[in-house]
Formats: sequence, structure tokens, C-alpha cells
Amino acid sequence: MTSSRHRTTTDVDVRAVDPDRADRSAREVSAGAHFASLDGYRAVAAIMVLLTHVAYSTGAVVTGTAGHVLGRFDFGVPLFFLMSGFLLYRPWVRASLEGRTRPGVRRYALRRAARILPLYWVVVVFTLLLLPEIRPVAPSQWWVHLLGLQIYQVQGAIEGLSQTWSLCTEISFYVVLPFLGAAALGRRRRWVRDPLRRQLYLLAGMAVAALGFQTLKVWTDVLPLQAGYWLPFFLDWFAAGMGLAVLEVRSRLADPPRLVRAAMTLGADPWTSLVIAGSCFVTAVTPLGGSYDFTPTAPWETMFKHWLYLGCAFFLLLPGVLGGRGWTKALARPVPHRLGLISYGIFLWHLVLLRMLMPFLHIPFFSGQGLVVAAVLVPVTIAIATVTYRLVERPAQRWAHRV
Repeated sequence: MTSSRHRTTTDVDVRAVDPDRADRSAREVSAGAHFASLDGYRAVAAIMVLLTHVAYSTGAVVTGTAGHVLGRFDFGVPLFFLMSGFLLYRPWVRASLEGRTRPGVRRYALRRAARILPLYWVVVVFTLLLLPEIRPVAPSQWWVHLLGLQIYQVQGAIEGLSQTWSLCTEISFYVVLPFLGAAALGRRRRWVRDPLRRQLYLLAGMAVAALGFQTLKVWTDVLPLQAGYWLPFFLDWFAAGMGLAVLEVRSRLADPPRLVRAAMTLGADPWTSLVIAGSCFVTAVTPLGGSYDFTPTAPWETMFKHWLYLGCAFFLLLPGVLGGRGWTKALARPVPHRLGLISYGIFLWHLVLLRMLMPFLHIPFFSGQGLVVAAVLVPVTIAIATVTYRLVERPAQRWAHRV
């Protein structure tokens, strides 16, 4: 029997994708449902990434508790990874647990490319042409960055585009996801428990694979330095997001198992989830999470921070996808919603603008004045992200939804 909470969630999702009330191409839709709260999460993640780069560039990360907190705002990256895992894997979960049609790989690939590549290429060309400190740019760096291969070269991404390492990792996940979905689907079963078990096996396998890769990377010299940016290192973060999709879809079906019921109860109580998430983040801010600048971090600190970020992102997202109506309503309000729509542009534009802005303001790097830099950078980035959303992102998404 379906609970009232499930009926409410379903009603909200149906209204969100009504073509007479909203432009579906302007938002992330997962298997016919739009999770409005994720717009707010995207806004939070993008602003966190922007502020952490301001803190590092001005030297604020080593100036006290506030700086240490800002230094850990790179937490926006795992938040993005878990959201990608949740949204993109959900259609495969519905196919597995509800017997729906398998997602079309061609349509999936086309929409992912239209969502990611046009604005990315615009920012790459802008940066390589106009950022003074990196000129002249070697010809090889053009094709490396345009193809999203910078995480596989020793020197990594060029200045002004260093944040795109996480985008390259996400692109790797996009490529692998259809194979993961096919593995989780397997042969069709009559009962839900069998495909659910297959889902759990897949997620556990991803977590084990990530742990093995992390151990090799952090504790040995077997892998190159840049391997810390590769997909296998972050498979557990994506698996956590995929696990949220499994919990959300299974919670809609009859007789959810005990684990799913526990997640439903916790998701309906956002304050408990947020306390757990906050505790993980506060712990990561302490020296247990490693250094606050670019000095080397002990292997166990790297691993511990990685797991703390995973726990924080999971419990922060849980009430947004499994209940917590007041919490989800707050995240879907106009300001976070609009910032969420342009969050990809904020993420891509902010670093090259920061590298241009500080010399323009005559503020040397690592010399302080982070508040001044943030006060100018945030509105400038939002304005440019808004323009390119309307001129680049939205037309590309509309085209992909028409094809």
C-alpha cells in the first residue's frame, strides 16, 4: 500500500513535468520526474566551488577558522557527483525495479552532450584565447582541453580551467553509465527483490573497486599523480548517488524492505539528516581532513576526508529526494531555483574570471582581500552565466529534446 508521503512526492513530480506549465528542456528530468530541490543543491554546490577558489587564490584558507571552512568548500564537487549519479542512473533503476523500457542510449548520449559540451567549449576557447597568464598556449593544449582529456596528462588542466578536472571525471562516468545500467538490469525478473539485490551488488562492487583504486593511488607509487582525478577514484561517490536513486524508486513500490523504510523515515526528518551531514562536514574542517593549503596530506587524511565528504553529501541530499517537504520547498524557491539553472555556467566561468579580475583590481594572489574579490566576482559570474545560459545552454538543450 502506498503511503501518503509517496502520493505527495508523485504528485509533485507529475506537476513538475507538465509541458503546459514549464519548459522541460530548461531543467534536469530523470525518467519523467523533475526534482525541484536539486536546483537548490546545484546552486549551493556551484557557489561553494566559487568561494573555495576565492579563498585559495587570496590565501584566506590559512588565516583562521573561517578560511579553513572555505577551504573545505570543495565539497561542492562530491555534491555534484552524487547528484549526477542519482539523476542519470534513475531511469535504469526504474527499468530494473518497475519493468519499464530500458533507456535509449542514443538519446541519453545526445542529451548529455548537448547539456555539457556547448558551454564548455565556449569557456575553453575564451580561456585559451584571452587569459593573459597562460599565453602562448601550446597547440596540443587546445585539443586536449576541447576533448576533455586534461586529467590524463601529467600537468593537468591549464590555469583558468583547473576546476574542469571534475567535469572530465563526470564525462567518464557518463560514458560508463550505460554499461553499469545494463549490468544492473540483467535478465528480467518477476519479483522486485531479485533486481534490487542485483542493484545492491553493483553498488557494492563499485565501492570495493573505488577502495582498491584509492589504496593504490594514496598508499603506493603504482599509479601516476594524475590518477587521483580519474573516475575509479570516485566510483564510491557516484555509487552513493546511484544508491539514492535505488532508495527513491524502491520507496514508491509496495512493501519496501527494512533498509528502504529506514531511509524513508530519515528522509522525512530533514533535521536529523542535516545534523549528520553537518557533523561530517565539521569533522572534515578539522585537521583530521588534512592540510588547508597545497602542502602534502597524509594518506589516511586523504581517505578520511574523502569518506567524510561522501557521508556529508549523501545525508544532505537524502531529505531532498526522499521527503522533508519543508526542506525541499525551501530549496525550490525562486532564488535557489534560478541560481541552480545557471549553476553550470557559474562553475565553468568563475575561475577564468577570477584569474582576470584579481590583476584588474590590483590584488596580488595570496595577499588577502577575499571579501573584496568575492563581492565583485559573484555578481559578475552570475551575470555572465545568465547570459550564456540563455544564449548557449538553453538553445542546445531545446534542440536535443526535439531530436
